[in-house]
Amino acid sequence: MAGREKEQGDFAAAQRPEPMRKARIIPWLVELSRTDAAALVRGRPGDLPNLIYELRQWLDLEPGEPLNGELDRLQKNPSRLQPPIDALRQLIEAVADRRRFQTAYGGGTVILEAGRLGSEGGRALSYRDARLIDAMLRVAIDDIYEDTEAALRIGRCAQCLTVFYAGRKNQKYCSHRCANKVASRNYRDAHAQERARRERQRYRDRVRKRTGPRVKVGRGLSQ
Repeated sequence: MAGREKEQGDFAAAQRPEPMRKARIIPWLVELSRTDAAALVRGRPGDLPNLIYELRQWLDLEPGEPLNGELDRLQKNPSRLQPPIDALRQLIEAVADRRRFQTAYGGGTVILEAGRLGSEGGRALSYRDARLIDAMLRVAIDDIYEDTEAALRIGRCAQCLTVFYAGRKNQKYCSHRCANKVASRNYRDAHAQERARRERQRYRDRVRKRTGPRVKVGRGLSQ
């Protein structure tokens, strides 16, 4: 069984999946930043392998890169994924709040393949990161910087303060539920004076009905 798992891991590392589509990256990062690594174990059987595959797509790892082995080890110990997710969440929240984000780089290797400059499908500049957390933060920052239009759709819900990816540029709330809550509250606030005026008038009418139409009803009187 152990040999079979190793073969599967080696096969996954040897196969380089198609890179993640640019239009999907930023929404996927927001979703990933809200992921609970422990919940992956309790979830559906395919959740963890699918996430690891998506990480390979996003990081665009070449066969032989050390991070392939670290991703393979996540199958047995998914909790190792939580620190990188926590660091990613800090980055995504900083983008949502439009504030500065800074992180220390743990080290790695930068490679320039001059022969690939200008060629399609070849990476002229690549990074060999020493740790998964470094790779995730570096690639996420690159993606956010390169697609600012999508990155600026990362926001914080004005009602519940959840970080979310806005489907529309002017979207202020993460869901219809939050939008409806705010609309109901605004409606109540906008009509509060009118409701109070109607209540006072009904009270005056009741008092005058009992005491006569010429009785002056003070504003301070209560029922």
